[in-house]
Amino acid sequence: MVFLETLLPIFAVIALGWLIVRSGYLGADVVAPAGQIVVRVALPAVIFLALATTRVQDTFDPGFLLAYAVGSLAVMGICFGIARQALGLSLPVASVVALGVSMANSGFLGFPIGQALLGADAAIRVFAHCLIVENLVILPIALTLLALAGDDGVASLRTRLARDVLRNPLMIALVAGGAVSALGASLPAPAQSALDLLARMSAPLALLVIGGMLASLPATGSVRAVALVVGGKLVLHPLAVGAGVLLVPGVSPVMAAGGVLFAAMPMITIFPLLATRVGQARFAAFGLLVATLGGFITLQFVIFGLGLAQP
Repeated sequence: MVFLETLLPIFAVIALGWLIVRSGYLGADVVAPAGQIVVRVALPAVIFLALATTRVQDTFDPGFLLAYAVGSLAVMGICFGIARQALGLSLPVASVVALGVSMANSGFLGFPIGQALLGADAAIRVFAHCLIVENLVILPIALTLLALAGDDGVASLRTRLARDVLRNPLMIALVAGGAVSALGASLPAPAQSALDLLARMSAPLALLVIGGMLASLPATGSVRAVALVVGGKLVLHPLAVGAGVLLVPGVSPVMAAGGVLFAAMPMITIFPLLATRVGQARFAAFGLLVATLGGFITLQFVIFGLGLAQP
């Protein structure tokens, strides 16, 4: 029932996006602009509206932040060590693996699937927390590894990271929505309606973007490296986050389930773009392709394991 009622419609929209681009009905050049609409308009509207209309004390969960951060950092370190010591992969490849296994596709896949399984309110809350951890903890460490493996200077990287975080529309929406909530202000009804309209398009458009992007990804790369980054992302990351939410006291069952569910998603869509910095874009693209297809299977086990399956 989970397959038919939740995952099948979601992956059907992804398949439609793939078919649209693969058939030439729309060119691959439309994927990036559509993705920017999701990241810069629709998802910020989702985050801002949810936080601005919720009491701040009902939104922030420091225990979950700690659990998700510890789980993500653990899988990053484990897979980096396996890549370097057990498999003998180069530092650039190992750094890309570390990034891929620890950064989930929270916005394009996690939120739509979480919305269907957890409900909109819980999915937005989990998404907001994952966004904080990914942007303030995981991404800076992963990009530092890439800088050390490539030609970028760490000093210039720090400046770029600070700039990117400050300009990230998702982080801006998170801070702005939290501020409105903390001040106890109310949004005018027309503003809420407009934001709600923008928020509704985030999930379907994000799924179409995923499919269109997959249609143009190259299928080449080291089998060992791809197996490690895919297995680490789809299996080890949710297991590590699951251990984290069990060990950290005070994490609610809904947040715990949401954290594991989001961690079970494939890696972020910009994974190949970030891997370009160390000349590993084709490997990263292949890993993203395999992980997205593999997630169609592994997510069913995660959903059943979390007790989210519909009777």
